[in-house]
Amino acid sequence: MCERCGAVFSRRAWRRDHKVTDALLQRAVWSECPACKEVRSGEYWGRVLVRGAFAAANEAVIRRRIRNVAKQARLTQPERQLVSAARDGNVLEVLVTSQKLGHRIVHELKKAFGGRASYKWSDDGSLFAVWERAS
Repeated sequence: MCERCGAVFSRRAWRRDHKVTDALLQRAVWSECPACKEVRSGEYWGRVLVRGAFAAANEAVIRRRIRNVAKQARLTQPERQLVSAARDGNVLEVLVTSQKLGHRIVHELKKAFGGRASYKWSDDGSLFAVWERAS
């Protein structure tokens, strides 16, 4: 079991769908899951930039949407976590442990608020995505 997030390693994958019982806790070997290690070290596989006047004016709503998308993904796939979300000038930079979570965040922002989305995968498998809306 992961000592940070409580995910359970079962059937060769990290999961959250296990019922945690006393018996499970007694036989558990505690360690840190790969996603929690990546979050702790600042390592990421998805980088999302949120730009535009609309994003700047509605930052709180956008941050809440990003947190909700990450929270939902983490319920079924604990290895998809939010590393950081920080403003750099007029751009909000979001780093995530999974390129699929980065893609999902941009997709959900576009679905909820409109705007334009672009995606670029690197040779190493990481994702660079941009969502922007002018007004």
